[in-house]
Amino acid sequence: MRSDTPIYVHRLLTTVAGRTFLSFLLLYLLLIQLCRHAFYRDPTSAFFDPSRAYEHVYSMQRQRQATDFIQAANSSVKKNPLGGPQTTMCLGIATVKRPDEQYVRPAFGSLLEGLAEDERKHIHTVVLIGHTDPQQHPIYHETWLENTSDKVLTYDTSNTTQFDLLVKWEKDKDYRRKAIYDYIYLLETCIQSGAAWITMVEDDTVAVKGWYPRAMAALDVADSKSTDWLYLRLFFTEKFFGWNTEFWPTYLLSSVTIVAAVAVLLLALRRLRYHTIISDGVILTACFVYTPAFILLYFMAGKLSMHPLPPGVHEMPNYGCCAQGMVFPSPVAARVVDKLRQKEVGFVDMILEAWANEEKLTRFAVVPSLLQHIGGHSSKGDDFAPAQPMSVAETIFNFDFELYEQQGEHVIHPTING
Repeated sequence: MRSDTPIYVHRLLTTVAGRTFLSFLLLYLLLIQLCRHAFYRDPTSAFFDPSRAYEHVYSMQRQRQATDFIQAANSSVKKNPLGGPQTTMCLGIATVKRPDEQYVRPAFGSLLEGLAEDERKHIHTVVLIGHTDPQQHPIYHETWLENTSDKVLTYDTSNTTQFDLLVKWEKDKDYRRKAIYDYIYLLETCIQSGAAWITMVEDDTVAVKGWYPRAMAALDVADSKSTDWLYLRLFFTEKFFGWNTEFWPTYLLSSVTIVAAVAVLLLALRRLRYHTIISDGVILTACFVYTPAFILLYFMAGKLSMHPLPPGVHEMPNYGCCAQGMVFPSPVAARVVDKLRQKEVGFVDMILEAWANEEKLTRFAVVPSLLQHIGGHSSKGDDFAPAQPMSVAETIFNFDFELYEQQGEHVIHPTING
């Protein structure tokens, strides 16, 4: 070693503590790079990369399949198989004209494409054209709508008082009132079908192929877990599942416990054998530099990366946004109608969550999600967030959904199929 080498460099290269620190530093930098590669899709992670994470992979494939289905139904003179008298599920979709792309085409197509004929017979589909003048919606006279829907719903013009209100809400862009009315209208129509399950899906989503048997299996699980539950989510966005601040005492206690455990372990090792190597300085550095650094990296990696949601049906009482797809037991759907009528104005998901919290109603979600949100502009007047490259609607996204993969006739997911 040259005589003019700085003393701190000399100590780093020649002492045990210095070499240990250099080894730690190299390992830490390597782990950071690995985290950037592994956790870029986790919205709860410090390594989240929106430019890559929001890529539509499987959902784009699903849109193509759905579009092919709709085009075939649009050119067909014969109606596709419709729901039969043995209806098990009523599927309701309210749709309004979008400024550019009409998402309802791939949305509805993805729900029907891939269904076995027997499955289709158990589903009663209702499409609400959410305009007081239905001619405003481009799909209203398209052949596929008549060919694939059990019922195309428009507003009742004979009820002039209510119809005049709808006209006013449209003119004033009072989305918070009109959306509640549309939801009630669809729910009531579906309840009248006699179906055991009422599924409400927004018109800017796509469904995984095989969603229906997966949903029915999930409903059986939900029923086995609770006798009084509100809904089963078919969609949720993971971005609210991070290290939420209300749990900071738990995180702090766990971190302190880990640091204490490291100190106890090092003191025990020094006492038993390594008293010449494990000095007070080594213990202090390990407890107040190395261990906190690794704990910090653990939190930076993201909660969903460290504790991913396992596949299956889970209670989801918190953070389960939004209302893109929900299944209600028919008796509960009638109670939902009553609750929404009481409120009259607001957002469906927020009203339901407040009600569930008040009455301690169980809420379930199926993991991985069976729906993906593809809308770039909200029908409720949502716009781009300030100084953000994406609209708020575009960030309502399920990242796990994009891991579905079509293999032959089967759709697999790594969390289920390994």
